[in-house]
Amino acid sequence: MSIAWDESLAVGDPTIDGDHRRMIELIAQLEAAAVAEIDCAAIGRTLRALTDLCREHFTREEALQARVGFPEAQSHRTAHEMLMRRLESVLAHYGDGCDEVRAGIVRTLGDSLATWLVSHIVNSDMEFKPYVAGG
Repeated sequence: MSIAWDESLAVGDPTIDGDHRRMIELIAQLEAAAVAEIDCAAIGRTLRALTDLCREHFTREEALQARVGFPEAQSHRTAHEMLMRRLESVLAHYGDGCDEVRAGIVRTLGDSLATWLVSHIVNSDMEFKPYVAGG
């Protein structure tokens, strides 16, 4: 699934929206690096950058939710934790070596991350948009 930033995905916080834009860019880079001639170094760098950004972003987003009094913050945090476990698992597995099978796993991951991110923003992050606007 190829995704691109669209202002309809904005939650109204410039930092959070910037993180979301960058995540979309990294997912697109990950998908591109895992096709055609496999670029193992690029896949590894992009996977690490995406994992690091997600960790930092989730910390920022959860802090924002706490500041604005978002009542569903705990369930939101649980979704973040589940994704982080998945990313870290793929990163650890990929760190064991690069081959066509692992590149295929990353290719599948890129597609599912794109789907997850858009769904998460539209269905979960938009729930706290009114709190951001009011706080």
